[in-house]
Amino acid sequence: MSALSSDTPILHYRNASVTLPKNGGDLRLVRGVDLDVFPNEIVALVGESGSGKTLTALSTLGLLPRNAVFSADAATVRGKDLTRLTHAQWRDLRGSDVGIVFQEPLSSLNPVLTIGDQIGEVLYYKQRLPRAERLARSIGLLATMGIASPEQVVNAYPHQLSGGMRQRVMLAIAMAGEPKLLIADEPTTALDNAIRNQVLELIVETAARSHVGVLFITHDLSVVAQIADRVVVMKDGGVVEGAPITRIFDAPDDAYTRKLVSLAPRIPAVVRHGTPRAAEPPPAPGAAPLLEVQRVTKRYAPRGGASPHGATVAALNDVSVPVWPGKTLGLVGESGSGKSSLARVITGLTKPDSGRILFEGRDIASPEGRAAMRAGRDIQMVFQDPFSSLNPRMRIAEIVTEPMRAFGLLTRQSAEDAAAELIEAVGLPARMIRRYPHELSGGQRQRVGIARALGVKPRLLVCDEPVSALDVSIQAEILALFRSLQPLFGVTYLFIAHGLDTIYSISHHVAVMQRGSIVEYGERDAVFGNPRHPYTRQLLASMLDSDPRSGRFRHRGAQTEPAAGQGPAARNGRTGPGPDHASLLI
Repeated sequence: MSALSSDTPILHYRNASVTLPKNGGDLRLVRGVDLDVFPNEIVALVGESGSGKTLTALSTLGLLPRNAVFSADAATVRGKDLTRLTHAQWRDLRGSDVGIVFQEPLSSLNPVLTIGDQIGEVLYYKQRLPRAERLARSIGLLATMGIASPEQVVNAYPHQLSGGMRQRVMLAIAMAGEPKLLIADEPTTALDNAIRNQVLELIVETAARSHVGVLFITHDLSVVAQIADRVVVMKDGGVVEGAPITRIFDAPDDAYTRKLVSLAPRIPAVVRHGTPRAAEPPPAPGAAPLLEVQRVTKRYAPRGGASPHGATVAALNDVSVPVWPGKTLGLVGESGSGKSSLARVITGLTKPDSGRILFEGRDIASPEGRAAMRAGRDIQMVFQDPFSSLNPRMRIAEIVTEPMRAFGLLTRQSAEDAAAELIEAVGLPARMIRRYPHELSGGQRQRVGIARALGVKPRLLVCDEPVSALDVSIQAEILALFRSLQPLFGVTYLFIAHGLDTIYSISHHVAVMQRGSIVEYGERDAVFGNPRHPYTRQLLASMLDSDPRSGRFRHRGAQTEPAAGQGPAARNGRTGPGPDHASLLI
């Protein structure tokens, strides 16, 4: 098929729907979607979980569930009618016309094949290249994706690569068949900020170099603001609004879009303008930290078992940090920096190799200090994934009151009343106590996890990435809930996150971790406004703002809204620096 002009959409949907036939009547999962993606254009498909974004994307590849029915008044990819394709034609379309990058590359890559074999598989089936040429092209694709030492990586297996490198490999596989439409389904959600920015820049650079159209699926409007030309907003299976990027952020028409924009991450003014860094004020006379970590070290054997030379990996390296009563300490750092290891040591789930953990002056890392606590009640934990941390066979009432019963705080007769009181305290109706975890949404399940932790009236609540798996509106609700519960229960928080906007919104003090060490500590505005350590400055520089005019990954001369009569190509033309070529190999 001949190449399409810049004024002809690569993807064209009109009144597209996905229906699930049921005995009691058809269930319309996606309904009435109008969508166009042009060459050299990035269209962001935005919405919360369950809005129909991924189903819409999968319909372009014929990868819907077997019992789902796709229909449309018009549905074409490069002029091919998707409603009439045979099985063989769908197979030809995948990879050649449409490539896709999924959210979790580790589950998308074959663990028993080398990276070269997996790229080469696409090159064989789509271009019938001989083995030697497939190897050379695979190395070239990896180099194009900003991977250092591609000759080494081509022989590696997925588990030997970092998350950022695996996502680069997924992009190389997606582009190996030279498609004209690239679908990126939440490709940066699981990545740290710095790696996320590298992947975003790589996607924009790849789109410009290959003249492809990109359908970028996300719920993060700060990402959308930096890369998209147009935005399509979905809710409950339908499109509520579609417009150029600046119009979406400046004057959204729909109330749901306005809500999403209002919740979008913003870089705090203190980061933009800085603030003089005064000396830390001395504590009030007689004041003491509720918890004080003193020179704690924890080492683990490397992956694959003990080293023959006895080498170990330092998860925590001489860590010292205070947590003040009634306040929130935000603990921030990239994956692998030691945040969760510190949480496990503080909660007693892991014993430190050396150092002290003083809770109200007692060393709870020692058996004597641990026994002096209220039998473990003083420190409780809220986990990242509420679904995996709640027993699926127990009703909510049993889940919430189980710790209370274990500590002898109530009888079985009073359990239901206690559960209802706690559930209402976290903003859920009392009737929820009779449900099971699978009957609740992600945000509701996290509220249950918070209620369970608060039931024993702890002094310190350790929150390990409690909002990272939630949609942006649910994140805002849960963060507001944490803030409201703190004075109500008189609880202190150790709040762990890798999102700096989250840390800023909830913390009084901030500690920055890198490679098992605390590299910076101070009051929130001092750390954000006048960081001392280069790593802290690097983290702050990686923050994305929900302002499309900043155009971090968009060409500075590109138009964010075309003039009348101009085609979509007029609002593009991106260029920019390539990705960081530092090796990400583990």
